[in-house]
Amino acid sequence: INYLAIAGVASYTGRPNEGPVPLGIQVADIAGGSMHAITGILAAVIERQDSKLGQFIDISMTDTAFALNAMTGAGALGTGESPGLGEGILNGGSFYDYYQTADGRYFSVGSLEPQFLKLLAETLESPHLMQLGLSQKPEDQQQLRKELSRIFASKNYADWQSIFKSVDACVEPVLTLTEAANHPQLVEREMVVEVETSYGTKIKQIASPIKFSRNPATYKQAGSGLGAQSHQVLKELGYTSEAIKRLEDEGALG
Repeated sequence: INYLAIAGVASYTGRPNEGPVPLGIQVADIAGGSMHAITGILAAVIERQDSKLGQFIDISMTDTAFALNAMTGAGALGTGESPGLGEGILNGGSFYDYYQTADGRYFSVGSLEPQFLKLLAETLESPHLMQLGLSQKPEDQQQLRKELSRIFASKNYADWQSIFKSVDACVEPVLTLTEAANHPQLVEREMVVEVETSYGTKIKQIASPIKFSRNPATYKQAGSGLGAQSHQVLKELGYTSEAIKRLEDEGALG
């Protein structure tokens, strides 16, 4: 949350009059630091094939979070004007948003492109929504938001699921994590795997999202209790059984 704050991301991520919102995942750490680090490592490995030289890779989570301001950042640097809460296409300034259903669940509406907006208006049997959605006027976008809020609040979550099930309008239900794990897309892509623990049992884990044609990911271990590999590690370091037993008796192994 601190990296996102310093990088400017938090300043336009949230609702007007409510302020920034915590995103629920560590964007700066994972999408920023970890992913950029992996990209840098792989790029360096490829470059080494030609140069035969290694190099140090410097990754800052603040830098990488700042780089995630790709679209809005370009505009801000060019004009000197920073985006605010609820002012942009993607952060509440348009109808691109989440809408609550009659039973308190939510649907996401991302129908920004004309072909998707057309399907949205047709599915909701409200052709005038198309004109509002294509308008660049803030008041038209806010009017569309109000109408969509009213429409989605008129039916239950399950009803909207049925209505949009076969409609490619960029409208999707907001799933819980457990619901997402059972979504046909994630089931087909085998994004949940069962991995054996050091105790012989199996637990479910999120799988690798990278699918290789020749080298599929393998899952060797799901983790274990603190100190479970202490004996193995110490033996590999050259400790004798007597020395390991002495450390264990002294409570050094946890």
